[in-house]
Amino acid sequence: MSMVDQNAELTEGQAFEVIRQWSEQQPAWQRDALRRIIINGALSEMDLEELTAICCDPTAKGIPLDKSHLKQPGVLGEPISLNRVTQAKGINALPDDQELEFAPKGLTIIYGDNGSGKSGYVRILKNACRTRDGHTNIRRNVEDTANTPQSAMIGFMRGAVPGSFAWTPQATPLGELSSVSIFDTRSANIHVEKTNAVAYIPAPMQVMEALAAACDAVKLRIDAQVNKLQAQTPHIIRSPALSADTAAGAFLHRLSAKSNLTQLELLSTVSAEEAKRVTELEADLAQDPKKVVARLTVQRTKLQNIRAQLGKLCAVATDDAFKMRSTLQADLKQKSEAAKLASNKLFAASPLPDVGKEVWRSLWEAARRYSDQAAYPAQRFPTATAEKDLCVLCQQLLSKEAVARRQTFESFVQGTTRADELAAEKAVSTFVESLEKARIRPGVYREGVTYISTELGDEALADAIRRATTIAAWRLRAILKGKKRPCAAAAFPDAACTIIETSLSDRITKLSADGQSPARLAMLKDRNELKDKQALGGLVEDIKAQIARLREVAKLEAAAKDAQKRPITTKNKELSDKLVTNALRGRFAREVEKLKLSRMPVELKKVRDSNAVSYFQVVLVEKPTEPIGEILSEGEHRCIALAAFMAELVTSKQYSGIVFDDPMSSLDHIHRKAVAARLVEEAAHRQVVVFTHDLTFLYELRREADAKGQTIHYQTVFRRNEKPGHVEGELPNKARSALQLANAIRSELKAIKADFDRWPEVRRTLISKGVMEQLREAWDQAIADFIYPVLGRFDNTIKGNSLFKLAVLTEADIAKVTESRRRLSEDLHLASQTLNPENVTHQQLVDEVKKLEDFAHDIESRQKKATAPTVSFAP
Repeated sequence: MSMVDQNAELTEGQAFEVIRQWSEQQPAWQRDALRRIIINGALSEMDLEELTAICCDPTAKGIPLDKSHLKQPGVLGEPISLNRVTQAKGINALPDDQELEFAPKGLTIIYGDNGSGKSGYVRILKNACRTRDGHTNIRRNVEDTANTPQSAMIGFMRGAVPGSFAWTPQATPLGELSSVSIFDTRSANIHVEKTNAVAYIPAPMQVMEALAAACDAVKLRIDAQVNKLQAQTPHIIRSPALSADTAAGAFLHRLSAKSNLTQLELLSTVSAEEAKRVTELEADLAQDPKKVVARLTVQRTKLQNIRAQLGKLCAVATDDAFKMRSTLQADLKQKSEAAKLASNKLFAASPLPDVGKEVWRSLWEAARRYSDQAAYPAQRFPTATAEKDLCVLCQQLLSKEAVARRQTFESFVQGTTRADELAAEKAVSTFVESLEKARIRPGVYREGVTYISTELGDEALADAIRRATTIAAWRLRAILKGKKRPCAAAAFPDAACTIIETSLSDRITKLSADGQSPARLAMLKDRNELKDKQALGGLVEDIKAQIARLREVAKLEAAAKDAQKRPITTKNKELSDKLVTNALRGRFAREVEKLKLSRMPVELKKVRDSNAVSYFQVVLVEKPTEPIGEILSEGEHRCIALAAFMAELVTSKQYSGIVFDDPMSSLDHIHRKAVAARLVEEAAHRQVVVFTHDLTFLYELRREADAKGQTIHYQTVFRRNEKPGHVEGELPNKARSALQLANAIRSELKAIKADFDRWPEVRRTLISKGVMEQLREAWDQAIADFIYPVLGRFDNTIKGNSLFKLAVLTEADIAKVTESRRRLSEDLHLASQTLNPENVTHQQLVDEVKKLEDFAHDIESRQKKATAPTVSFAP
């Protein structure tokens, strides 16, 4: 086949050739997919798995579409119809033991009053089937404290083959059910005022739509592989606790397939110093800054005191101290010996021994003090004269010899050798005193060492100080006792103390600063950096595994780019312009005519193509830019929406089911009748399900179905014991004929017959009143049934040709009705012939049902036999 003119209108065969030519520029897996779709009509799960493998393998070629594969494909898929919805769990307050059934063909009407639970079933179908409203909210039962998972079973027919779907709100939608379309109030607004996907798709476009769906499926599988890999991501990496503002946190937050493992090692290794630093920062920042500052100040002061005391001990117990001790003792010894020689020379002739020695010197000095302070304060000892002075010791007059001896003694005391001896003694004493001042009790330095170890947390410094001070104490003891040096000195760790003291001062400065000061912020930044670095260290293996996963994900995402639908959308737009527009526009015009909408001509206008699907919008023919939703009445608005909805379904030439949820709100009687006729007409070709709370519309549908000879499958949704969602397979009471009501009452009476007479009076009375109330309503319906041949319920059309059927009524009939209503009337319960609910028997109730049935059958029989009178125009 030669190249097709891209500007000419296309036949289906030409459109397939256009697709083949276009496919030559597409990825290998798409060319293979087109081949499989055209040959088989659909892609199987195995096809999709194989196509996904080709997509993910850049070297794979597959089997591309060529001319030999082009042939006319059949219609894709069988019509889908709904069978039932059962086992609804966690949906509103629907019970899980109810079954809502649908006739697989023809018309199904599901009636339910407001609040009956009808909407709960509709929401399940809207979620599972095709609807314009993409915001279906599946509410839970507010009284369900167990939070029951939401689910339901949906039965359906695929042509003549039954199937089922275990539905949940999270489950992947079942493809077949997307063929079933839902129409409701929200869908109506979308149909008329927003763009809508066109359901009519010719065979070539079906192939392109299937290819677009294959793109979704392949991408879904690739995404599943990606999700599987991503699901393996630990939560701590998926939602990092680390700050993105730290180096370690930024690495984790920006983790990608390109993340550097060497950088990871650097950012996750924490030194011992850094570990200690983060502990300090944590403690400081976790408390009241004022209290921390006070504590740190105490620590710094305590460290300074310990440093001063223990450092002083180490400072005096030096080798120089040992040398000084030796030097001073040698000097004292030399000076003492010189003084002794001088003393022996001066006092050799003294009558008493040891003159000049220590004890004697003490006595001499005591005498000096006594003389200067008490005996002779006006003169200095020993300058006294013999004529008037007494000896301060013996209190006798001093002789010249005694005076001379005192002067000799004073000369010795004040002499050079003695002064030198005293100076040497003073030097030794001062040296010893200085050493004694440096001595500390063992408990003191033990306390200091313990404080540094426990309070400051520096065990190494504590050990260094313990060793230095212990050795210093031994050496000092040796110095004071004049012993030899026991061991070499150990240097006091002054520099380490300075580092700690500086650190404490720095912390005090930062904590004393304002909360937003640079110093305070720097402290916070340091803390955060170190903490995140520690945290990153515990995640290294997980991060390495994650980087490997990310690299695999990057490969898959690169493959997913070949599953993009944009080229398919572009090509499908070209096909839709030539194969779709006229058919859809024509069908819409016919639907508008069927719904009797002629006041303002409207049309479908194509506005765009997206995701391989064409989009149209409803507009006014003469004013296409006007907002149609503001111009049409609500009834017209709904009918226009319905026309658009039906047009796209009918042109699809696939006859899957349609579900209408209360389609007739606010429609006048003309539109209501036209819509009912249109739905009954459509029910002749496919399954049509109508949910409604409008009894008038139900009767309209029934009249149209009767006129067309169609049967209707009825279901009623109602509340039982204040619980919604219960289902019965028949009309609601208010829509039944008198005979149908009588049959229902008879069935209930039959069910309770065995227990009726054994019930307590209160229960029996309540049941009797209920039955009698239903019987009164049934008699009212019997009157309506009698009139029905002429004027149906909720019908504005009077059938004058059937007026003769009312002539069968007799006075006896009127008496029966009047008598029965009087017997069952609570307002007249005092009359003798009135039934008393408190005493009525089961048989009496059954008899009342029979009277109603007899009357209804009799009237119906006579009306059927009645003949129209012959009209004569003779004079």
